[in-house]
Amino acid sequence: MTVSEIMHSYCVKVNGGSGVLVNAMTRDYSYVLTAAHVILDKEGNIITDDEGNIAVHDYQDNQLNVLSELIPQEWRESRTERYDFAILKVNYQDRLAQKCLPASDLSDRASLTLVGFPSTERESSDPIKEYIGQKISVANELMMLSLDGIPGTSTIKGMSGGGVYHVQGEKPFLTGIEFRMDGSNAEQQYGRVQCHSLTRFEGLISAYSSAPMIPAYLDCFSNIRDKIFSFNVYDPNNVSALKRELEVAADFLIGNGLPPPYEIMEKYRTDLLVEPKNLSELKSHELWVAYLEFLVICVLIDRCGNADVTYLKGLERKRRLIYTSDGTNWISRLEDLLKAARRLLDQDGTLIVASPEPAARVLPSIVQLERVVGNIAVVPNQGPFPTIDSSESAMLTSFKLAHLEGLRQKCVVEIEDEYPAVQVGRTKSDFLREKLNEIIS
Repeated sequence: MTVSEIMHSYCVKVNGGSGVLVNAMTRDYSYVLTAAHVILDKEGNIITDDEGNIAVHDYQDNQLNVLSELIPQEWRESRTERYDFAILKVNYQDRLAQKCLPASDLSDRASLTLVGFPSTERESSDPIKEYIGQKISVANELMMLSLDGIPGTSTIKGMSGGGVYHVQGEKPFLTGIEFRMDGSNAEQQYGRVQCHSLTRFEGLISAYSSAPMIPAYLDCFSNIRDKIFSFNVYDPNNVSALKRELEVAADFLIGNGLPPPYEIMEKYRTDLLVEPKNLSELKSHELWVAYLEFLVICVLIDRCGNADVTYLKGLERKRRLIYTSDGTNWISRLEDLLKAARRLLDQDGTLIVASPEPAARVLPSIVQLERVVGNIAVVPNQGPFPTIDSSESAMLTSFKLAHLEGLRQKCVVEIEDEYPAVQVGRTKSDFLREKLNEIIS
């Protein structure tokens, strides 16, 4: 699909205005982000069609079933434009892969595209229109956009609630929702529009205790499958067959019961993080690429046929992946990691660390482990000196700690020349399993 086709596919008509379909962390419903004034009339009544329904139609004119409305109470009470935003819950749309970008991340004068259904074009053969412009400012979750061609109110009427996108490469990223022309008087209302940032919609979702909006890569591991096992080798041909085998394995897991990332995130939450207070890392793209690699490795080591809910439950106390966006030497966090292993794993369990450390060592040294274990296992004593809790020391010493990037380096990159020489009758993944088993199990 082209960039325009992607943006159009998420565009919906909401009564006389527009809206945008986005993912939610549930399969019970999806969201339509829009402006509050296209849902409520001036008296505060919900605008409905002749059958008593809010009229919501997708880009192919299919009617969407509205399940409920999320509207700021402040808008109901005072019509303050700051609260002119709303969300409709609609029946679940499994085709969504909406990508989002915080308005605060936009560069100065960033190119933006407003997409919606202007009233004058709704009966035409090409009812969805795009207006390209530039970001003027972002302040207090309000984004100001200057549109090329300086269109007036009558030209873009009906686009209220439409999505505003920033295109990077061939990918459009939703950054905000347009809700009105800028300017107090009609003669001022040309070419400049005001847009709510996605943060305001996230706050509304939280206020209604609904499922958070979800980045596309959290909806299904298939959305990040192309990013896994990027081996930094000097000759990609050496490991191309291995990479294909691992990708095929990932495809099989995804198609045979592997839960979506958002379900895994909801189940394990802070247990996925080295720094539990840094909850924003749970939505990190890098975490979920690493997690899919981790699962493929686990299934390979265990010679298992899938990674469904039952397999993941059995894996919990045996092997874990834990993530941090901190790229400093992971071994400097050894005490925190051993404490996490003690909390999460049974004896002899394996903790694999993922972090953006390009030259990470695969394992800590015996000396480093013994020193940290000694510090953790020290307990007060009735005598003048502390003692070591031998049972606690034995438990901590039993854990295996490794770094995911270190495993890539040790088991693939440093021996890439050995993969083309794997004898006939053995797969490249068999050879990788052998190398992994030398380090972890």
